[in-house]
Amino acid sequence: MKKIVLLFALISISIFSNAQSKKIKEGVAEFDVSYPYLTAQMKQMESSLPQTMTIYFKNNQNRIEMSTVIGSTYIISDNTKKEISVLMDMMSQKIAIKQTQEEITKKEAELKMSGNMPTFKIVESKETKVIAGYKCKKAVVEYLMDGKKEQMTCFYTDALPQINTGTDNLALNEIKGFLMEYNITQSGIQMKIVAKEIKAQKIDDQLFSIPADYKIMTQDEITEMMKGMGKSTDTK
Repeated sequence: MKKIVLLFALISISIFSNAQSKKIKEGVAEFDVSYPYLTAQMKQMESSLPQTMTIYFKNNQNRIEMSTVIGSTYIISDNTKKEISVLMDMMSQKIAIKQTQEEITKKEAELKMSGNMPTFKIVESKETKVIAGYKCKKAVVEYLMDGKKEQMTCFYTDALPQINTGTDNLALNEIKGFLMEYNITQSGIQMKIVAKEIKAQKIDDQLFSIPADYKIMTQDEITEMMKGMGKSTDTK
């Protein structure tokens, strides 16, 4: 349960010829979320994990929504101001963490100083794939973390605006396009995220603001709160 809480915190030529080429600047994207590498213990809790994800995008901003049986998480990114806000609505609490560009840059500098900043490079591929009606390009992200080489494959389209995934995976945010299929790891759980529908529609600007009924907290305050929740759960 603690991992689920912390989690709140991506053919043929005839098919390719029918792939959409219309560029959309404002709309909503629906995704399926799956968990291909769950442990036997976590497999029993799979139905409690997010099964879908929604992204709203407009004017170089995006909002990511994911929900579980215990609540919802929203990640709001302003890619012009370079700001990210994480909103959590769960267990009768509404809290938000807001990170400015200065704070994000400071965190990255601290990681570099500690030697924990992973190095990566993005290798473009000629391979393509149709996802949700869009012809997507393949990119392989190569990591060097703690001296160990790792790879991750993703597919993206340049017919849609670039999004910020709101994750610690800096490589994903360097992909010059809209991610249509990718993997991310949150709280030790790997998720496979695949787009299923893209719709052009008007998006309310209020979706990119923190509502007045959310309490804005720092990352340190959130960490202490989570520790307290963990201790409370362990004593029951």
